[in-house]
Amino acid sequence: MFKKAIKYIAMAMLGVSSLTSCSDFFDLRPSDQMVLDEYWQSESDVLAVTMKCYHSMASYDYLKRLIIWGELRSDNLIVSPRNGDTNITYIGNLNILPSNSYSEWKAFYEVINLCNTVEHFAPVAFENDPNFTQAQLNGYIAEVKGVRALTYFNLVRAFRDIPFVTEPTIDDTQEFLMPQSDPDELIDWLIEDLKRVEPTAVASWSNTAYTKGRMTQNAIRTLIADMCLWRGRYDECIEYCNRVLNDGVNPVSLEGSTTFGRSVFITGNSSESIFELQMSSTTVENGALRDCYGPSNLGYSMQMVPYDFEASTSPLYDETDYRGRMYMYSNTSTGTSVMKYIASLDPTKLTASTVNSSDYTLFSPGDRNWIVYRLPEVYLMKAEAMAEQNTNLEEAFRLATLTYDRANPSLGAGSLQYENYQGQTRVLDFIYKERQRELIFEGKRYFDLIRRINHHRSDFSNIVSSYLVPKYADLDQSTVSSKLSSYDALFMPINTTELRVNTLLVQNPFYKSSTDISMN
Repeated sequence: MFKKAIKYIAMAMLGVSSLTSCSDFFDLRPSDQMVLDEYWQSESDVLAVTMKCYHSMASYDYLKRLIIWGELRSDNLIVSPRNGDTNITYIGNLNILPSNSYSEWKAFYEVINLCNTVEHFAPVAFENDPNFTQAQLNGYIAEVKGVRALTYFNLVRAFRDIPFVTEPTIDDTQEFLMPQSDPDELIDWLIEDLKRVEPTAVASWSNTAYTKGRMTQNAIRTLIADMCLWRGRYDECIEYCNRVLNDGVNPVSLEGSTTFGRSVFITGNSSESIFELQMSSTTVENGALRDCYGPSNLGYSMQMVPYDFEASTSPLYDETDYRGRMYMYSNTSTGTSVMKYIASLDPTKLTASTVNSSDYTLFSPGDRNWIVYRLPEVYLMKAEAMAEQNTNLEEAFRLATLTYDRANPSLGAGSLQYENYQGQTRVLDFIYKERQRELIFEGKRYFDLIRRINHHRSDFSNIVSSYLVPKYADLDQSTVSSKLSSYDALFMPINTTELRVNTLLVQNPFYKSSTDISMN
C-alpha cells in the first residue's frame, strides 16, 4: 500500500520540472542515482522532495479519483454514452465493488508518505546546511503537513474508515500493517496539527505560481475551516475563514462578472485563487480533466457529462445566471458537455438569446490548473457555519449571495432578499444550492451531500431521495433503493488488493461478501 520513500526520493525530480508555467520552477536536484543517507544535505534537497509532493498530488490517478468520488457520485455528473471505461460505468450504475480500480487509494498514500518523509528528514538537512534557516524549515513542515492533511481529508470523505500514519516508510524490509482509525478523531487530530503550524507557514512568495500553487498560510487556514465545517466545529470554521478574508499580506478578491470563467479556470492563478495545482500538457498534464471532461469532437474521452438539470423540476441555474453557459453547453445533437476548465465563452454571448458551439474558444484540458480552494468557497463555508449555528442568518444569507450577485449582474446587487428565505432550513438550502452552482465540477458536490447528511442524519432519506436518486431514473428503482438506503453505501469500498496486503483492514459493512478473499 505504501511505496518506499527511498524510491520516491530517487525519483523526486523526474518529470517535475513544471508544476507551474515557469520553466525553472522545479529545475532542481536530485538525480535518479540518489542514496537516502547521502541525500538530505541542504535546503534545496528539502525543496525538491516537497515539490514531488505536489507533483504526486497532481497525478492522473489522484485527480481522476477526486472527480469520480466528488463529482460522478453526486447529482452533477452522469456517465457519458461515449465512455469506454468499464469501471466508471459500474460506478455510474451503482454497481460499485471492492475490485473496482477506482477504489484504490495507492496514489493518495504515496503523497502522504512523501509528506511524512519531508517532515522526518527536513531537520537532518537543517542540521547539515548552515544557510538553511529555522523559518524556512518551519515553512516546509507546515507546507507538507497541509498537503498531508488535505490528502487524508479526501480519503476520509471518500472511504470514511482509513489507516492513519505519520511516519515515513523508508525501509524495503518494512511490512506495513495498520488498522483503520476513527475518522472523526483523525480529522480532529489533523485540525489541531495544522493549527500548530499555521502561524509559521509561508504567507506568500514573490512568484505568483508559488503563491497559488503551494500550501500558503491562507491555504492552510482554508483547509482548517473546511475540516472544522465537516466536523461541526462552526466557531473555528468561522474564525479561520475570517483569517483568510482579513489577510492583508496575501489578499484574495472576486474576479469580474464577465471574466471570471476565463480568468479562474482557463488562465489560472486568478485573484480569487487560494490553492490550485499547477498543470501543463508538456510536463505535468491534467490527464484527469482531459479524460473526464475533454470534448469528444476534439478527440478526448469525454467520460462524464452533466446531469440534465434543465429536465428536473428545479433547474440549477436561472436564465440570468452566467454560470449556466460558462460551465456547460447543451444542444439537441450533441447533448450537454462540461465547459468549465475546457472552454471560454465569448462575453458578448452571456446575455444572447441563443449560444452556439462556435461561441466558445476551446483550450487543451491538459494545460488547466486544478482548483483546490478559491475565495467563493470561503464565503460559502462561513455562511454555512453561521447558518448551522442558527444565529445571524441574515448575514449568512448575504455572504452566500456574493457569488450569486456576481453571476447575475443584470439583477443588481442584493437582488435576492433575505425576507424571502427566512429560517434556518431555507437559508441552508440556498447555501448548498449556491455551492452547487458555483463549485460544480470541482470535486466538491458529493462530499457536500455527505457533510449535510452527517449534520442532519434525520434528513438522510430526504437528502438521498432529493439529490441522488433522480439521476438513476433509468435503473431498476428497487436496486437503486437498496443501494442508497444505507449510510455505509455512501462511502467507497476498501479495494480487494488492500485487504490482501494489509490484513488488519476491515471492509465497509455494506460491501462485505463471501469471496475468495479473507475479509475481517
